[in-house]
Amino acid sequence: MHTVLLRLSAPMQSWGTTSQWEERATTVRPTKSGVIGIVANALGYQLDDDLSALVPLQFAVRADRPGRTDVDHQTAGGGHPAPATRIPSAYGAPRGLERDPAGTLQASETATGRTTVLIIKQYVADAAFLAGLSTPDKELAEEIAAALTRPARPLYLGRRSCPPAHPIYHGTTHLPPETWPEQIPLLAEASDPTPQVWTETPPGPATIASPEQVPTTFQVRDHQLLHLELRRVRPATPQPPGGAA
Repeated sequence: MHTVLLRLSAPMQSWGTTSQWEERATTVRPTKSGVIGIVANALGYQLDDDLSALVPLQFAVRADRPGRTDVDHQTAGGGHPAPATRIPSAYGAPRGLERDPAGTLQASETATGRTTVLIIKQYVADAAFLAGLSTPDKELAEEIAAALTRPARPLYLGRRSCPPAHPIYHGTTHLPPETWPEQIPLLAEASDPTPQVWTETPPGPATIASPEQVPTTFQVRDHQLLHLELRRVRPATPQPPGGAA
């Protein structure tokens, strides 16, 4: 077995599953679909490319520094009073501004048919995770490791506004997903000596079903269930810089 380790550490990261539009929630840890998305981006995949080669990768993630959930409120939509400088809003329609009887500016419904929308986005703040993607295919593991070291495009943790604080590639090990979370030392920024681990596993009475199964293409939203085992481990103390042992 070959397991590529990804260090997912940043001031803010976000890992959504099914939420969209005005309320964007995050899970408390990276999702398999999100981590596969990082790898696909590093490999230079396009949105409609076939991901079949990446779907069988076995997933596990360890919360060395769980962080906390924060909420950010944003607005979508806006406009400019001069027609020459109007730009499309987030909904594809131009916005206009006009004065109301009191002399203040207000959004013109006749000009736009849209109003400014408040969007609530959740993030995992001040967190650090170690994720692993395991495969018996040595060439695929080496290809992923090389791409994470020299990615085709800039990488981010769930959203483009969440760049990583450290290089994502953390090394490759021969340990399988059942054992690497306990054998690989904690990250330097770890805050929990017995971190939680989520490991992909066949369905069972003690598993967690999460809507994050990787689709064959990211162009189509296909939220199937991924079954995970949740447990705690006691890894070795943080290792010095240089990657996995």
